[in-house]
This record gives sequence, C-alpha cells and structure tokens, in this order.
Amino acid sequence: MPGPESPSATTRQLADIQDIQQLKARYFRYIDTKQWSKLAALFTERPTIDVGAKYHSGTELAERTAALIGDAPTVHQGFLPEISVNGDHASGIWAMEDHVSFPPGSPRESGFHGYGQYRDTYQKIHGRWYISSTVLSRFRVDPVPNWTPPATAPKK
Repeated sequence: MPGPESPSATTRQLADIQDIQQLKARYFRYIDTKQWSKLAALFTERPTIDVGAKYHSGTELAERTAALIGDAPTVHQGFLPEISVNGDHASGIWAMEDHVSFPPGSPRESGFHGYGQYRDTYQKIHGRWYISSTVLSRFRVDPVPNWTPPATAPKK
C-alpha cells in the first residue's frame, strides 16, 4: 500500500485539477461566445474528438461547429467533474447539459436541449493542460423551438 502523498504533491495535484476545470470551462465558454480559434487551441496536436461526429483536430472541431451553429444562441454547461491526475496525464468525466436554438428562417427545424456526459483525457505540455481526447455521450435530447434573442438596447 503506497504511503501518504507529501503536502507539495497534494498541492500540485489540486492545482492540476483546478487547471483542468478551468480548461473545460473555457471549452464551453468558447463555444457559446463563438471564439473558434481559442476553442481550437485547447486541444493537443492530434486529439481524438467524438461529439456525435468525429474530428481529428481542434481546428476541425471549431470550423465544423462554427458552420453548424453559426451565431445561434447556445448554452453549454459542464458540471460535477470527476478528475484523476497521473503526472502529465489526466482523465475526467463531466456531466453536461446543452441548449441550442436557431434563428427563425434557419434551415434547422428546431433546436435541442441535451443531457449527457463527456469523458476526456488531458495532457500537460510545457506546463499547460490540453484536451487530448473527448467523447460525448448523449443520454437524452429534447427538441426546442427556434428563438431569436431580443435586441439589446444601445448603451448611452
């Protein structure tokens, strides 16, 4: 049975877990704020990506997602992370929920509200964590009507 970890090892592991949580938070935020180049930069050079469609790079994921949702209002949430760190590699399981609607007149008949789980692996490269694989399993998807957000009032 291994002995207890040193306080510095425990602190490093907790810092790594926090860094990975921040990485995944940026993943969701960059999709919702349509920051496609920043989304692409979250991945290793040759990741495995399966989010209902399979992609071979962060750039491919970002470009195809941008083409699919464009400026459509979206909300992506990840929560209840289970993260295990082993040196410069880690794995995580995230509960997820997403809500995607398209503007009226879109070729898409309706948006969707989905629930599921991400299973990710991560790699630390030059002191920074990246997503090396992500697999999304959807447990439920409900259709939602398309919607256009109200125009914001001009700032004075």
